[in-house]
Amino acid sequence: MCAEINIKIKILCICIHNSARSQMAEAFFNNLSSDIYAESAGIKPGKLNPLVVQSMKNINIDISRKKTKSVNSILENKTKFDYIIFVCSESQAEKCPVIPFESKKIYWSIDDPSTIQGSINVKLLKIGEIRDQIKEKVLNFIANYKVL
Repeated sequence: MCAEINIKIKILCICIHNSARSQMAEAFFNNLSSDIYAESAGIKPGKLNPLVVQSMKNINIDISRKKTKSVNSILENKTKFDYIIFVCSESQAEKCPVIPFESKKIYWSIDDPSTIQGSINVKLLKIGEIRDQIKEKVLNFIANYKVL
C-alpha cells in the first residue's frame, strides 16, 4: 500500500531556456522540502547546460537526466501551481505565455549562466555563485512561504 503524499504547495520555476537557473531552483525545492513539489520550464527551452549539471553534482544533486521543457508543455498538463517563480529578469518574464490560473508570481532576477565568459574554471566558479544564490533564495522561501 502506497503512502499518500501530502504536498502543501506546488511551484513552477521559469527561466528563458530551462537549461540552468530554473532547473537548479526545481532541484533545490524538491531536495530541501517534502512540503513542496516543484517543476521547471522555459519560455524557449534549450539544452541543459553541462556546466550547471557539473556544478550541481559538486553538491551531490544530480540533474543530468532532466529534460528541458516549455512553459506551454507544462500548462497543457493543466497542473495548477500555487507559485510561479521567475528566475530571469522581469522584462524577460513578460515574454512568458499567459498563465491560465490564479497563482502568486515571484521574480528573482538571477544572472544567466549562459552569458558567462571565460575559461571553464571561471564559468564553473560563477555558476557555483549563481547556484548558491538560488539555494539561498529557495531556503528563504521555504522558511517564509506560509506568510507569502
